[in-house]
Amino acid sequence: MLIALAAHSRADDGDRDGSGARPVAAELDSDPLAEAVLVHVGGVPPRAAFDALLEKGEHDAAERVLADELHREGHQAEVLTRRLEESREAGAESVRQRVSELARQAQAAGISFERPDIASLIRKSRSRTVSAEAALTTIEREIEDGITCLGKQLELIVAEQEHALVGTEARVNHYTGQLVTASRVRALLRSGELVAAQALLNREPLGAPIPEALTAFPVWDELWTPHTLLEYHLNPTMRRPPEFSAWKAADESAEVLLTAFDRLQRESSPAAAVSFADALGRFLGGPGEGAVAAPIDGGYFTSFDVPRDEPLSGLIPTGRIDLYVADPETTTPPEALAGLGDPHVAVGPGLLATGYSDRSLTAVLGLRDLLGLVVLGADRGTRMLAILARQWPVDALIGDSPAALERILGASPEAAWRTLRWITYLSLGGGPPTVQAMEHCTGMEPRLLGTMLRYAETAIDRSPHMELWAAESGGWRKDSPLLHALRSELLAQCGDQAARVAWWAALSICDEEDGRVVAEDLGEWAEICSGWAGARSEALKGTATLVKRGLLVPTEQDADRSRSTPGEEGQLAVETTDLVLRVSLCGAVRALRATAEAELSTLLEEMERAAVSGTPVDTSAATTPAPSARRAWTPWHRNRFAPVPAYATRLAAEQSGASAEELADLSERASEELLTSSPHDLFARATPRVADLGTVMPELTALCGEQYPDLHLDLRCPPSLRVDVPAPLLRAILYEVLDNAAEALEGVGTGLIQVSVTEESPEVIVEVADNGPGLPEEARGRRVFQPEWTTRGPGRGWGLHRVRKFLQALPNPAVEAEVEVFRSSHPALTGAALRLVLPEPERSDS
Repeated sequence: MLIALAAHSRADDGDRDGSGARPVAAELDSDPLAEAVLVHVGGVPPRAAFDALLEKGEHDAAERVLADELHREGHQAEVLTRRLEESREAGAESVRQRVSELARQAQAAGISFERPDIASLIRKSRSRTVSAEAALTTIEREIEDGITCLGKQLELIVAEQEHALVGTEARVNHYTGQLVTASRVRALLRSGELVAAQALLNREPLGAPIPEALTAFPVWDELWTPHTLLEYHLNPTMRRPPEFSAWKAADESAEVLLTAFDRLQRESSPAAAVSFADALGRFLGGPGEGAVAAPIDGGYFTSFDVPRDEPLSGLIPTGRIDLYVADPETTTPPEALAGLGDPHVAVGPGLLATGYSDRSLTAVLGLRDLLGLVVLGADRGTRMLAILARQWPVDALIGDSPAALERILGASPEAAWRTLRWITYLSLGGGPPTVQAMEHCTGMEPRLLGTMLRYAETAIDRSPHMELWAAESGGWRKDSPLLHALRSELLAQCGDQAARVAWWAALSICDEEDGRVVAEDLGEWAEICSGWAGARSEALKGTATLVKRGLLVPTEQDADRSRSTPGEEGQLAVETTDLVLRVSLCGAVRALRATAEAELSTLLEEMERAAVSGTPVDTSAATTPAPSARRAWTPWHRNRFAPVPAYATRLAAEQSGASAEELADLSERASEELLTSSPHDLFARATPRVADLGTVMPELTALCGEQYPDLHLDLRCPPSLRVDVPAPLLRAILYEVLDNAAEALEGVGTGLIQVSVTEESPEVIVEVADNGPGLPEEARGRRVFQPEWTTRGPGRGWGLHRVRKFLQALPNPAVEAEVEVFRSSHPALTGAALRLVLPEPERSDS
């Protein structure tokens, strides 16, 4: 009755018409009725009625009871008044929170949400809580209906993908994470997180390999020793405990691998080392043949192949890993391995892995690790890589440059996210929360991401049982050392002081949502922050540098103008001040905005006191081309003449059945053309202008192996790696370097040449090292490239000189192509070592 009377009173207050007249029902005075109800009808004391109404959220009715008691209760009435107001405020806050939660639910589900009038809902709540709840419940049901509808659509997609995987190799091998991914997607669907479920399907579609789906190792019984378990494998006549059934070798290749390891315990020889390397390669699914063992301190140096399947293809692009096989008495890998630039593996019956917890390029694969691997029917390569990567530095998987990491991640955002998940899992032991933190912080920008991964390596090693940057610990924003490292990386990307001025100015005034800023505004803001007359020009000069480096990106409408108005050294013209630029506002950049203005003011004060210095450019004069030595036209040696016009003529004559005399004349003409043509002329005629090193290099090493059958060539070249060198010149350059090394190894015995190709954008580095006698001391530096300098008799010594001239003729302005001698740190390849620096093709702006 009291609630109805309160409602009647609200109608009485709000139902006036334009004339001011009241409805007939409103003529009734409700106050005496309320008092009569309390005293004569209900028999409820006013205080009890107040408490009951307040508990129900009937604030107006409670206020009516309270009004009758104010003159009677004194101080107690004040307490009740305060309780009433607190209840009303609690109801208002509940409305705000519930509206926010509904907005979050709609956003998580990807449903459009029109935010209700919160002020109106709060007024309803202050009168009666149930009134506001009724309105919110209606909105909630609309959102639930939308979630149900969209959820059913996504469930159909999951079911279709599951059905498509039935009977596939991925499902049979249990290599993919289809069941794990499906369960995770459905859990998100049940919780209404439809956007996250859709993102998961995009990033990790059913069938994509994910860490959670890897085959697990058996549980190790601490009462066993690795050698006891190995005996169970190798001696079928031994009495074995029932628990051994979980450790049985999965197939014949696993049994052969254990047998090969057992041989290492009894024998130290190149044959034993090669046997183990080949057995390991076959066990992992590679060819398992062709290993060569070179003796070094305490054992032998060889290599093995891993299958180039996901997720290993991008992390081990060459598909080959160096392997040190230790003698039975060796307990620690030799110091010579520390000089290797690539991650490698050490194995041996006496090696101890405990000394390598600080992460080095030498990862020890112990017997216990092998015993766990041999039981696996699938995921062998990935599980082994996880064992090794926890011992290697994270650079072993991400490369030592932003270009390398960018290439590993790939162009697709979804593929990049999956690859980062594998890197995080294999090297750091982190899960999706760590990956999501890195993605939000860096925006997947390679330089920042590399910095964060290297920082994570040290942080996780300190706290191996903690998920990095978890929300409950405050996330990455609470990690001060990390923020300092990211700040240093961002400033290093800027370069000089002028660019830093432009950077801090852009962060200070850019739009906080899309990062847009006008170039002219950067100069004006720099003047405002310092009052220095030179601030504007320095800021605009720095803006040009930031645009060139990609830290400030012109908007689409101004992109063409930024390319068509070059200033000094090809940079953006300082006068082009009305360009609209954009700062990439990833999480790390946003974190610096708070201090950007102070940083700008401090830097400009420093620049008033000092000037920026420049660096002179070193140039070298060209020398006269030299004649080439006459060589036989075998399939291998003809690569020397690939750039000259007579090369194609002679090949056509061979195919048409020309006489030996005609072929000899054409060979002579090719030699003369190579003698008299300038490298620039040969370059101008050469086609195609861009070559695929990943295709040319295997062809050349195969021909070199046919020419020198006693030679072993170890090629490590990623596939599809293009260089801005015409294909004919590239073949001639690589021929001279490889033939020079092969000739030096004739008569050595087990000759070994290793060719390693790495991408350090915009450069491609080709290193050729051998185990021959090496260069004499006087050949170090550039003397070996002088014409006719040789240790092999008269008429020789032109090949490396020609290589250098060809490289100097390349017109790519971004890279100074070069060939140089370097000192190899490889423990087995102690002979000559040459390094070629080749340019990548210039990337199109589109």
